[in-house]
Amino acid sequence: MNRRKFLENTSLALSAFTVGELRGRGLSSPGGASAGSSTPPNFLFLVSDDQSAPDVGCYGNPTIHTPHLDRLALEGMRFTNAFVTSPQCSPSRSSILTGRSAHATGTARLHSPLRSHYLTILEHLKKAGYFVGAYKKVHLGKQFWKRWDFVGGAKPLAAFFEERPKDRSFYLHIGFHDPHRPYLPAGLSPSHDPKTVVVPDFLPDTPAIRKDLAHYYGEIGRMDGNVGKILALLEEHGLAENTLVIFVSDNGMPFPGAKGTLYDPGIQVPFIARWPGTIKPGRVSSDLASLIDLPPTWLDAAGIPIPEIMEGSSLLKLLRGEEYRPREAIFAERNWHDNLDLIRAVRTRRFKLIQNYRPELPYRPVRDLKRSPSWNSILEVREEGKLSARFEQRFFAQPRPEVELYDLERDPGETKNLAGDPAMADTVHRLQEMLSRWMSNTNDFLPPPLEIFESEESPPEE
Repeated sequence: MNRRKFLENTSLALSAFTVGELRGRGLSSPGGASAGSSTPPNFLFLVSDDQSAPDVGCYGNPTIHTPHLDRLALEGMRFTNAFVTSPQCSPSRSSILTGRSAHATGTARLHSPLRSHYLTILEHLKKAGYFVGAYKKVHLGKQFWKRWDFVGGAKPLAAFFEERPKDRSFYLHIGFHDPHRPYLPAGLSPSHDPKTVVVPDFLPDTPAIRKDLAHYYGEIGRMDGNVGKILALLEEHGLAENTLVIFVSDNGMPFPGAKGTLYDPGIQVPFIARWPGTIKPGRVSSDLASLIDLPPTWLDAAGIPIPEIMEGSSLLKLLRGEEYRPREAIFAERNWHDNLDLIRAVRTRRFKLIQNYRPELPYRPVRDLKRSPSWNSILEVREEGKLSARFEQRFFAQPRPEVELYDLERDPGETKNLAGDPAMADTVHRLQEMLSRWMSNTNDFLPPPLEIFESEESPPEE
């Protein structure tokens, strides 16, 4: 099934409900805090581990069991064009907390710790009086845990709400481990039926891949149950009305052709926001959003000045339903995971340009994908001589093209590279210029595809 059909489907989970059915929740005038309250809003941030955008019920998946996330979308806002800065866990998470590209903070390499001199959203919020806490996966190094006021560890989720200072607003960060591999049979009971899973266009339809997807669905379903428990705690403690809840994933699904790549399945993620009295229930936005925009959004919502060094832009006006200048493009990077594959990408609403810096190498799945039943199934089909040409091209082409260009309106699966088409030369140049300016402005360690000089003066001669 086509990914775009998933992401453009705004009626499957939403049209059956009306605002009046949303548990009688009243709406009030937009503002930095709920109506009748001068208290800065609380922030609850929920981040899954390796989940692509289509893999939530409210995004159009007819099989996956996510009632709590679906409810969150019904009561809030769903983004259909949200992207991470990197298809890898820790680089993506560093951008989410700093508002900067991973290469700009020395965290481009997987497992690189975020050094103490790089400020994050935590320092800005704490300075303004916020109490900040975290559970489960943060993935930015051992020293980073010292930045939190509260570390959940083995404590129950209720502990944060019981121990937090009641006179201070809070930021609570919960990093789920689901649906990261390896998969165990008991992800969710009852389990998903492999016959009913939706096999994405970028994977062959085999029994082994269907079973693998069913386990992936199960882990998402288990996580969704935990989301429900956390939302119930907000209600129990009377905090739901003045809390901006955001759910995202750190990168795309852990399957070949997704995680670790700059194709949409690797960087396009779910993004759901709920804020009673500020976000009108049931809204859907197709504007481009990058998760690098989250720190400026949190600061803006809290009334805290946004540092100029942050690359992202606040989404607060968009959340409020006010006039908003949407992004022209998002940018993404791939560096070292357990193998080195240097790639940069720029994506607009219609086009994506990918710049491969190691085109001599074929696609190499990252370690957890290489061990997966899905990758082994692809290899088996290929050995049998039954792998279709498009999968052969995507997974085994060598060398790969140095430049890839895709028209996402006509080719949402990113299968037809238009970079060599003379009619697309201006588009390639325009996108390479955008990519080059971003790389130069953020001090990327790779050379940009084009030389960009900010001054009108000619560059000095060698």
